[in-house]
Amino acid sequence: MKKEIKVGGMHCPSCEILVSEALEALDGVQKAQASHQCGVVEVEYDPAKIDDEVMKRAIEGEGYTVAG
Repeated sequence: MKKEIKVGGMHCPSCEILVSEALEALDGVQKAQASHQCGVVEVEYDPAKIDDEVMKRAIEGEGYTVAG
């Protein structure tokens, strides 16, 4: 399944890497591609293994905010 998550606080390519790597480290996430210019991260994941709240906590754990 694919999902787009709105992320606040990303300002540069390094921010994109932090968010993407935090998500990809989670069991159930196959791929994460963040864009600071668009303020989103596109996530490919298995909903049987991971839910939105776990992904949100991973993003917030890196110091960013999740909208919506």
